[in-house]
Amino acid sequence: MKRIVLSFALALVMLGTAAVQAQEYKLKPTEQPKESKSTTRLEKQHKPSRFLKEHLKQTEESILQSLQAGNVGSPRSAIQTLRDLEQMFPEYPFVALLAPLENTLKDEKADSVSRRLAALALDELHSDAGDAVIQEVASACDDKGLQTLCQALLVKSSNK
Repeated sequence: MKRIVLSFALALVMLGTAAVQAQEYKLKPTEQPKESKSTTRLEKQHKPSRFLKEHLKQTEESILQSLQAGNVGSPRSAIQTLRDLEQMFPEYPFVALLAPLENTLKDEKADSVSRRLAALALDELHSDAGDAVIQEVASACDDKGLQTLCQALLVKSSNK
């Protein structure tokens, strides 16, 4: 439980830091950088650091543990945290979470909200394996809401 709380606190700190940094360096639409060197310096400053990659890996591991815990609220919040991290760090692959998300989506005994969140998270990972599982659930699912969601995700991904 401590790890789950710690991972969520870490995720919130990272979200807050990113928001503060985005506000600090946000230019007005009419402003242009004064020198090309200043833009280069900002790009270097915002590249993923080793520290950030290590913390993302630790957060990924704690989300994995939360998904495997089996508590009702734990998978919901873990998947939502994952979705937030996917939005903030689209370049990070979150590969270790593919299998647990697939299991959550396929598990008919799982909470319906967790299954829907897992479908959205798999779609946001942009993986062929995730798309295959979404396709499978869209074709053979008893939950009509989940089936409709998966079909919509497939239509959205085919339009890209």
